[in-house]
Amino acid sequence: MFTRTAGPAGAARPLDASPASVGEDSLGPAATVTDAQVLVDGKQFTAGGQRFAFRGVTYGTFRPRSEDGARFPSNGRLREDLQAIAQAAFTVVRTYTPPPQDLVEQAGNVGLRLLADAFYPDWRYLLGCSRREHRRVVREATAEVRAVARRLAGDPRILALSLGNEIPADVVRWIGTRRVAHVIECLAEVIREEDPDRLITYANYPSAEYLPLECLDFVTFNVFLERPVDFRSYLTRLHHLAGDRPLVLGETGLDAGTTAAGEQRQAEAVDWQLHSALERGVAGTCVFSWTDEWWVGEHGVEGWHFGLTRADRSPRPALAIAERWNRATVADVQPQWPSISVVICAYNAGKTLDECLTHTCASAYPGLEVLVVDDGSTDDTVAVARRHARARVIEIPHGGLSVARNAGFSAARGEIIAYLDSDAYPSPEWPYFLALGMDGPSVVGVGGPNIPPPSDPRAAQQVARAPGGPRHVLLSDARAEHIPGCNMAFWRELLSDIGGFDSVYTTAGDDVDLCWKVLDRGWEIGFHPAALVWHHARAGLRTYVRQQRGYGRAEALVEARHPHRYTQAGSARWHGHIYDSFAPRLLGQRVYRGVYGTAAFQSVYHGRNDARGLALQLGVPAATATLMTAPLALEWELLGLPALVALLFLVGLFVLEAASASRPRRVRHVLRFRCGVACLSMIQPLARTWGRTRQRAPARSGLGPQRPLPAIIARPGHNVFVLPEDRPRDAMAAAIVALLRSGGLRVDTVSGWEAHDARLLASTLVQGKLVTSSHPAGCVQLMIRRRPRWRFTLSYAAIIVVAAVSAPELAGIATAAACAELGLGWWRTGPRVHGLLADSAAHAPDKLPLAVGSEPD
Repeated sequence: MFTRTAGPAGAARPLDASPASVGEDSLGPAATVTDAQVLVDGKQFTAGGQRFAFRGVTYGTFRPRSEDGARFPSNGRLREDLQAIAQAAFTVVRTYTPPPQDLVEQAGNVGLRLLADAFYPDWRYLLGCSRREHRRVVREATAEVRAVARRLAGDPRILALSLGNEIPADVVRWIGTRRVAHVIECLAEVIREEDPDRLITYANYPSAEYLPLECLDFVTFNVFLERPVDFRSYLTRLHHLAGDRPLVLGETGLDAGTTAAGEQRQAEAVDWQLHSALERGVAGTCVFSWTDEWWVGEHGVEGWHFGLTRADRSPRPALAIAERWNRATVADVQPQWPSISVVICAYNAGKTLDECLTHTCASAYPGLEVLVVDDGSTDDTVAVARRHARARVIEIPHGGLSVARNAGFSAARGEIIAYLDSDAYPSPEWPYFLALGMDGPSVVGVGGPNIPPPSDPRAAQQVARAPGGPRHVLLSDARAEHIPGCNMAFWRELLSDIGGFDSVYTTAGDDVDLCWKVLDRGWEIGFHPAALVWHHARAGLRTYVRQQRGYGRAEALVEARHPHRYTQAGSARWHGHIYDSFAPRLLGQRVYRGVYGTAAFQSVYHGRNDARGLALQLGVPAATATLMTAPLALEWELLGLPALVALLFLVGLFVLEAASASRPRRVRHVLRFRCGVACLSMIQPLARTWGRTRQRAPARSGLGPQRPLPAIIARPGHNVFVLPEDRPRDAMAAAIVALLRSGGLRVDTVSGWEAHDARLLASTLVQGKLVTSSHPAGCVQLMIRRRPRWRFTLSYAAIIVVAAVSAPELAGIATAAACAELGLGWWRTGPRVHGLLADSAAHAPDKLPLAVGSEPD
């Protein structure tokens, strides 16, 4: 049995332990030049083609200067502060008011960038809530933001503009969540009009985390939590709120007080805060603050000791701690890293494999092994792979995806086996975050998000936002029920213990099958939201339909092997939430604000959208089939009513899908983009259902018991069968269940609390309770107790009664349907079971019949 102990991922670094020296790789801090614009790269930043290390500190506000009223020190003090900040290896200075030109120039001279607030008086300064005052706030804010954006346009020393800081939660509740969010979105558009390439953010805080701000280029949160476990967990949650965008901590730190012990506590807090930020993949941090000198309005604040330096600029111990972490990367989070083998399964992947290997082989992760398993390709896949010296190529005959995954696992030498699709490529930090995601003794696998590269064409971006793609299903912020095969990793011992991947899956479904096997054995699957890979989506309707049809065939295989995880209608019973970086925000949002709006964390919860998912996956095929009955209206107008209802349903669902579809933040032709996503959303269930239906019968091949069951030796009662006991009763019961499933019957296993071994769902109206017993000696008795399915039975009865009153013709149709369902259920729970048992016995070795002395009680 696979066992392992907890690794060092969750352990914080001792306060006196310095981070390891930073290597000259893509993870190292960027050079101190400010002539290259900082850009968003997934959930991190880049500048000049290299990873930009966002290491920030807040600065101000100060007493207004006499010469220009700017809330910053005079030129001499300003120069000294910025030089000291740069010497402490900070790269970013956050200001709460627009920076004057001398601050911009002085910062650029020492290699610093500015995260500048475009300050404007918001609603917190108002009395009442009149529309006139609201319009005045918006008008003044627009004028101020436009002026700041125009003055700073094109300046690479400005990292980003922030559209405010911590609008209080009670003010948001007073004005209205949507109203506040709409104004911030309008201000973002103002900046883009003046400076199209400028990065935009807004500094939020936990009490108003529910503000829907999809317009921002990156998400900024001010977080002050005093327990490491709470801080780390909340960073994970914020990653999910950020989606495909970087997460920045706009403020973090601790009040040092006036004693040496207080300053030591501050240093310890800064240590674990910056450690946790790196470990959780936070793209940037701003320590609050540089100095104790702080003014609000026209008055200096007394008794405030958050500074890394005192008011006279003498350093506190926390400054040295911050400087250490400023020079560190995620590679310095822990002293040792488990070896990782990246397995890339490729079949005719010559067009995308070079990009995949270029990024994967460039990783500086220690002990990283890269393997390419060529699954019998007929193009130049092998030649492309051999151009990368770091990659080891394994050639096998074409056998399908699972066979290739197992071949890579067998040849790999790493402690962790990570799987990456040939049409995907990882971020530089990807292996580190996978290893950090193995953060518990029961965690045996880990995954992360996959998103389309921004350079992908519009058609690919639409497919990425349509349903049916590779999505992870989360049980909590850091635990998954399913991780897609394009970005997943497992401990080698786990794969050995579980037997690797089932070779029946040739194109898809293997990841779902393996994850459910892992969970069924009591293990956990981790999730690290910063372990990101870029994954090219299928571009074009034809390739998308072909992919979904293939997924449908794979889903039939998974359903046949995990029937207890599917409903009778064929939809998966996910216990977690299907997570999408581009999840729609139109419906299903609730906000917990606390009694009287006093909750410190006023959290947003998005509904599971089960109804929406069922409407797509089940409703669209059913409605499409119902449309086919429209010609019946030529015989009788009332018979056209179902087709009309189906048409209205499809039209309404299309409108809902178009309205709720997310879009790239800088896309043009928004309506056309959303309608394209809605079209794909409507087509996907049809393609998936077609593939699943055609594969359902072949999917059951090979699912019967490994050993045939013995021949029936007696039938002492109605639906009672007696078989020789050629194996223990529990093994016999499991073999009977496998036999029934292989024959196409739907059998649900039980939890152990029931008085039967399994439940046979024979039809919508009939179910069978399967019970076995080990008496008399040497025999196993099998009984099927027929029982009605009361919920559906009562529904049928109600339909028949209503139809008998309003439309007798429909009552006859409903009655005929009920009789057909009763007959089907009776046949499946009796003659069908007998036939399957007889067929199994025909393949069993000859045995002498056992005598049965009497009928069972």
